[in-house]
Amino acid sequence: MKVWWLDYHPSFNTTEFVEIESYFELRKYFSQAMPLSNQWVQHEVKLVEKGKPADFLKELGGALIASRRARDAIEQMPNLNIEFLPLTSTDGEFSILNVLTVLDCVDHTKSKESRIGDSLKDYEELALIEDKVKGHNMFKIKLHEGERILPQIFVSDKIKELIESQLEGYQLVECWDSEFSWQQKEAVYHSMCEEVDKSLKTTFTFEKALKYAQKNSGKTVYSGKWALKSDSNKDIWIGHLLLDGTYSWLIPVYYAPILLELTWGIKEKKKFIAFLR
Repeated sequence: MKVWWLDYHPSFNTTEFVEIESYFELRKYFSQAMPLSNQWVQHEVKLVEKGKPADFLKELGGALIASRRARDAIEQMPNLNIEFLPLTSTDGEFSILNVLTVLDCVDHTKSKESRIGDSLKDYEELALIEDKVKGHNMFKIKLHEGERILPQIFVSDKIKELIESQLEGYQLVECWDSEFSWQQKEAVYHSMCEEVDKSLKTTFTFEKALKYAQKNSGKTVYSGKWALKSDSNKDIWIGHLLLDGTYSWLIPVYYAPILLELTWGIKEKKKFIAFLR
């Protein structure tokens, strides 16, 4: 059994409120997971085109702006304690998905907390009480201290499968697995990074790693959980190792200082490394 965080994807089409004040006003309401349909006043949004259609188009501090297609898909699932609040737009039919189920389900003895002083701010890693989550397909989570609610929408495997089969333009991030704890994942990930470093046959500095990547398009340079490569345009891509052994790649705006201090390397032995000079 897994729990997923459902979010919009900023690289796909998004929406903006015509009156920016509406955005900040609504965020306050949705952080409380309270029903609003009886007092709802419609707000106007406009589509921000990015060339990639999306069915979830903006977050609102605990709610999501959804397309008509997303609404139709989600309403197929029975017994969801949610409401869709309509928006006005000349660019399409949009509404706000407001999730009303709040679960007090955090196993704080096994979660990794994020605190400011004595105050609980968030969780770096979540452990949940399975019996309290079971049977709920879409919900929000209350912090185990105080009355604050996490500003994310969480969904079950059933909702994930429904979304993946019918919708596009979203993110589903695994937050909890009843059979594989974050502590176990952390240990496996650490071992994976160690194995990468052990496999390196030639090592060098970050500066030389960049030179190698730029001169050898398609070749990858590694350092623990990080990787470097260049494309046919000589643009440098930074990779981040994922738990499934693949890499998530992006073109960086800048190089984080930590990358400059690492030892980098390639997995094949080189007889000559004049390219590094």
